[in-house]
Amino acid sequence: MTANSVFPYPVGVLLFNRPEYARQVLESLASQTIPVNPATLYFSIDGFSGSKSELRGATDHTATIADLVREFFPDAHLLSAESNRGIPQSYVALETRMRKDNPKASWLGFFEEDYVLGVDYLRTILDLSDAAPADIVMVSASGETLDPSHRGSDGVFPMGHLWAFLVRTSHLDERLAAITVYRDAVALRPYWNRDRIRLATTLASIGVIPHGVGNDHSFLGLVYRYGRLAITTGKSYGRYIGVEGEHMTEKSFARFSFEDETTSTLDVAVLDLPGSLSTLHAQFHAGFALRMAERFVIPKFRRYEADQRILNASRWTRFRVYAGQAIRALFGRS
Repeated sequence: MTANSVFPYPVGVLLFNRPEYARQVLESLASQTIPVNPATLYFSIDGFSGSKSELRGATDHTATIADLVREFFPDAHLLSAESNRGIPQSYVALETRMRKDNPKASWLGFFEEDYVLGVDYLRTILDLSDAAPADIVMVSASGETLDPSHRGSDGVFPMGHLWAFLVRTSHLDERLAAITVYRDAVALRPYWNRDRIRLATTLASIGVIPHGVGNDHSFLGLVYRYGRLAITTGKSYGRYIGVEGEHMTEKSFARFSFEDETTSTLDVAVLDLPGSLSTLHAQFHAGFALRMAERFVIPKFRRYEADQRILNASRWTRFRVYAGQAIRALFGRS
């Protein structure tokens, strides 16, 4: 257990137009058993103009969120964008400012507005970072593992979502050239309307397995590319509340069955992270293979098998299937 009286690393928090979420996250950050240092705490509020929320006719809550930040952390740094820049560019803004102000920091923290921290969250990820050998370049305690079958389990596993995590600055250095290629490509269109085909080929061109084309996918893909590890706890030391957002709806939120906050504490000393490296690397590789199979290979085989069933069906059945496909295509229905 570390003996720090204050969290030693800079922390950046991404916020955007959801004051009910922002309040919960700010309250949780202010209630930590190991407090953050306001001098190394940074908030990025993305712009409303040009956002998907504006397109859908939502209300602009930017000023309300800025007031909330000042209410909870009046001495923290506040970075606001005039127009919507999206998640990747918001990360760039935070990373650039935090590294400029804290050039000797060995880790940086990145949190978002839809993961509410348990009171020991900062203590837990600090203990993980202290114990992590050089191969481990990202740590979190969100319970969101790459293989969902490990959710709720004791111990640590490869990370699946980048919620409330620490990342080594040495890894930010080694991946800089590669991630700049991705960020340049994603900046060509609004992030919420990104060109997924272009981004998949862009990631592949820099040696990253494109198991998705979002910001999290690029981060984890680069961890994999450089032979590093990103780990998280099997249990969740906080609560994910992102029912509505960039990638989630009420229906999908319910389907994923995210872990509830654990009441246990993590004894990092019993984990033996150096001795677990080979197992974690194997799990990381297997997790990427599983994601690729679920997203690309299995759907392709299912389409093939469906096509074969149609080809082997009666002429009348084939006519009805093809006619239905033509009608749906004509009227733009999937």
